Amino acid sequence: MRCKRCGTELKNDDEFCYRCGQRTSIFQRMFANKTFVGSLVAILIVIVAAVIFFLIWTEKLKFPDLVSGSKEVQEQADGSDSQKLPEQKKEIAEPGKEPEQTPEVFTPRDATADMKSELKAITRRLRPFLAFSARYYENNAASFQWDDGFATTLALYNLYDVEKTVKYGDAYSDIKKKVKAEMKALFGSCAKYNLTYGGSYPDYVYRRVNDTVVYNVSRITGKTYHMSVDRIIEYEKNRYRAVVSACLVSQYRKEDKGYEQKYTLFFEKAEDSKYGYYVSRMKQYRKKDSKVK
Repeated sequence: MRCKRCGTELKNDDEFCYRCGQRTSIFQRMFANKTFVGSLVAILIVIVAAVIFFLIWTEKLKFPDLVSGSKEVQEQADGSDSQKLPEQKKEIAEPGKEPEQTPEVFTPRDATADMKSELKAITRRLRPFLAFSARYYENNAASFQWDDGFATTLALYNLYDVEKTVKYGDAYSDIKKKVKAEMKALFGSCAKYNLTYGGSYPDYVYRRVNDTVVYNVSRITGKTYHMSVDRIIEYEKNRYRAVVSACLVSQYRKEDKGYEQKYTLFFEKAEDSKYGYYVSRMKQYRKKDSKVK
């Protein structure tokens, strides 16, 4: 190191200039010591490395970002076409490829006005058995359960008791074939044929005897079937929730009604159904079923 006053070359640990007596500062002596300077540089390198390691470990800094950033700088210096921002590149559609469409958000709506007539054919097909069944749910006499057995009994009721296209004495295989076709038209793949006989409604409406099917309950006399569609909600695109009220009514006095049961029916649009829709399921009505949301 040199004296700041006279410029005399001094030793690294001299506190005073031997020529002019000028006192050297502690910083002069420290930075004149190569060992100290080397240690200081090493400490700084360790600190910088520790900071970079921390940023990478916390994913605040990624090597690919650094590499792509340096590439963009180099390409811009070369005058290449990559001067466009990455966002601008993404907006350019590939040849022959349609730009991605933002999916529409469907809002449930009250579709009673325009869907009541649309669903008329299939709701009329459901009316007889739902009206017939209503009396079984009076005072909670039976619990409603939508399953394959209920769907099979409903379809069989249409053919056996309403249309009378199947009857006692017909071969079971023929009855089964016709019921399956009726179920396909009403329920699509949402229900499978399952004619059971048990101790709970509606299992005991029909039962198989030898090679035919027997109607196993008392027939209704002097009554007709009534069902009204109270409200229809489109809860998803082409999927509907309908609230209906069904009961038996006197053939002689329409005001003389039996116990009325409300049901909630779920429909899905289906081009291969002769009614244009399938019944996906049913349940007993709850107040929330009338709400749009």
